Amino acid sequence: MDLSTNHFSLTTLLLLPLWLAVLIADLRWRRIPAVVLAALTLVSLIGWLWPWWLLTGAVLLWPWRKSALWLAPFALIVGMITNEPAVATAIAAGCVGWALGWWGGADGIVLLALALRGGWPGLIGGAAAVLTAGLALMVIRRRPWAGVLTVLPQIVRLEPLDTSEIPAESEMPGAAVLAAVGIAVEVVRVIVSRLAVE
Repeated sequence: MDLSTNHFSLTTLLLLPLWLAVLIADLRWRRIPAVVLAALTLVSLIGWLWPWWLLTGAVLLWPWRKSALWLAPFALIVGMITNEPAVATAIAAGCVGWALGWWGGADGIVLLALALRGGWPGLIGGAAAVLTAGLALMVIRRRPWAGVLTVLPQIVRLEPLDTSEIPAESEMPGAAVLAAVGIAVEVVRVIVSRLAVE
């Protein structure tokens, strides 16, 4: 989606506090209420075609972590048909990441909302922000870089990660990082729409 074609609107006014709620909840409690995630996603869907509503509903309501991989090909097909590859990529990445234990379901849902609002710029900005935050946390927590080398082959082979040995306090608040990018996307929308009016 082109950021310049969307005006400052009620959608932006609704999304800013929702992005902020995701950021605070993830940083403070490491849990994001389902109501906040649902509201964020539903407001982000405003203006989208019905296949995305159905697919997003399936993503939000899918109860089985291991079989979430099944949703990825459907997302990619819908993305090809509707010419919206960024959103399809976000759904596929979110489902694969959740199914394989690479990240939580909330992270995948927040990534989807970011792609719905920001398209490729939002998705790429979110990925860059998560990568930067992850590397920064490794430096701050003095984690050995060799740990990355042991995980990369598992990711390349699409193997589930064993998260049982990862202490909760060492997890990265991925949804909070993505929410910060979501806030930036909304601010850019406001700036672009104001410049377009002038």
